[in-house]
Amino acid sequence: MAQWKKIGVLENFKDGSKWEVIINKRRIALFLYKNKYYAIKNSCLHQGYPLTEGSCSDNMIECPLHGWVYDFTTGKCLSLNNKSTATFKVREKNNNLEIKI
Repeated sequence: MAQWKKIGVLENFKDGSKWEVIINKRRIALFLYKNKYYAIKNSCLHQGYPLTEGSCSDNMIECPLHGWVYDFTTGKCLSLNNKSTATFKVREKNNNLEIKI
C-alpha cells in the first residue's frame, strides 16, 4: 500500500529545478517546473543511468548517456512509443515535500 513519505523541508527544494532523493532505497528524480513538483524513477529505461545527471528543457529531461528523452510530468519516454517510467505523486504539507511511495 502506497504511503506518503517526507522528502524534506520545502525550502531545500527552491534552489534549482532537479534533485535526486532516495526513499526506501529507491532513487527518485524530483523536478520543479512552473512552481509544481514532479517525481519519476531516476533511472533511464535503456541502461538505468540516473536521469538527474541529464539536462532539462521545459518539462523534459534527457538521459546524458544515450540521449533518451522523458516528459517528467507524465513519465512518458519521448524517444520510444508506448514506453513510460514510474511516476510518483508529490505534495507540499506543513512546509515539507512528501512523495507517495
